[in-house]
Amino acid sequence: MIFKSLHEKLLRKKINKSLIELSKQHRVKSTPIKSLGCIIDPSFPVSVDLFIDLAHSIGLKEKDLKVITFQENKNAFNVFSSMNITPDCISFYGNLTGKDSLEFISNDYDLLINFFKSNSLLTLLSSKSNAKFRVGFESVRPELNDLIFSNNIKKFKNFKNELIKYLKLIK
Repeated sequence: MIFKSLHEKLLRKKINKSLIELSKQHRVKSTPIKSLGCIIDPSFPVSVDLFIDLAHSIGLKEKDLKVITFQENKNAFNVFSSMNITPDCISFYGNLTGKDSLEFISNDYDLLINFFKSNSLLTLLSSKSNAKFRVGFESVRPELNDLIFSNNIKKFKNFKNELIKYLKLIK
């Protein structure tokens, strides 16, 4: 019990430090978008095909898209994505250690979609990712995203339409 609370405190400290570093960066949407990263909590009712379709809608090929999903249990089979982050991918001190998470943050993204609500592991992963422009929901820390959508968006189609609309408006 003591170790778990200490681990959570160290993780929060690592997230706060990472968000401070992130806030010092000058982030601007690149035009055109050439790479897309998606961090997804599979508790949302979405499939990877929807993100592939979104990538195509903004002029990307499937090879330009990287998707990583949260998985509570590392032994469970995840049909959503080939890249996963589990609680075991975070060291006691709050460092990313999982192969997939390290591969994900080693890439540079023109656009990063944080498709999750409040989740400390995914927040840490996102804050460590190299992205020029970030999109997410209002339920996560506001420092994490440049464009923030309401949690009231229930359908992916609405999210996609709004995202494309705002990406066209932002130069």
